[in-house]
Amino acid sequence: MAQSAVELVKQAALEAVEARKPLEARFGSILSSSPLTVRVEDKLVLTSAFLLVPERLGNLLPGDRVALLRIQGGGKYLLLDKLGGGA
Repeated sequence: MAQSAVELVKQAALEAVEARKPLEARFGSILSSSPLTVRVEDKLVLTSAFLLVPERLGNLLPGDRVALLRIQGGGKYLLLDKLGGGA
């Protein structure tokens, strides 16, 4: 039982540290351009409801690699830029 309490405290501490990160860089690829969907690191698929996209990035195509910032608190991702050097 004591070990369980220690593990709970460790987990709570890790979550508190994670929650303080205001921004987190992520990378993904465009799955579709209309409607816009992005696969982030093979774990998560984001729809346009979760994406903040600058006007200059309005011409993204399926397969394009992109850099994103995860914004703490709202589940929103800022699409930073299209990455070059794709396969």
